[in-house]
Amino acid sequence: MTRIEELFKRKQQKVLNVYCTAGFPKLESTLEVMQSLQDNGADLIELGMPYSDPLADGEVIQQSSAVALQNGMTIAKLFEQLQDMRTTINVPVILMGYMNPVMQYGFENFCAKAAEVGVDGLILPDLPMYEYESEYGAIIKKHSLNLIFLVTPETKDERLVQIDKLSSGFLYAVSSSSTTGNNKDTKAIRSARPGIV
Repeated sequence: MTRIEELFKRKQQKVLNVYCTAGFPKLESTLEVMQSLQDNGADLIELGMPYSDPLADGEVIQQSSAVALQNGMTIAKLFEQLQDMRTTINVPVILMGYMNPVMQYGFENFCAKAAEVGVDGLILPDLPMYEYESEYGAIIKKHSLNLIFLVTPETKDERLVQIDKLSSGFLYAVSSSSTTGNNKDTKAIRSARPGIV
């Protein structure tokens, strides 16, 4: 059973998923912030991989990403920081970011390294479903990572069913189709399908 499955089996309501940006406020803050989140009740940590053009993110996340990049944060540096993460971090960890830096790192290398350091899943909002199905899904599954898709209130029923079939771990329900990091609610929701959380 994966850490995400264990979490939803143990706690089916009021799961606290907290986002933080890797390399913010200082380059070496990543594990310290994650430890603090875990120690103060976070059930799941969504770790943002900073990117220079975070178009789907709001002002707060854009600013934290800009600071992290100025601090020198890269995908390679992030994996260095997470190398011994599982000696102290027990909650599920999801990496959230954009395809461009992942592709620059090398998609399969990225997935292999994420699995090696103990990452549980990925949220890549700009990964199209077609490309996931035709190319990237097999790589993600090969490395036993969950891929979490986002849904909004505007997501049509037919598309929602398709997303539910492709997602593993959980579906990430956002309150609107606008940028993230504002005051509106977001929720991790379990799939309606048996065996999928």
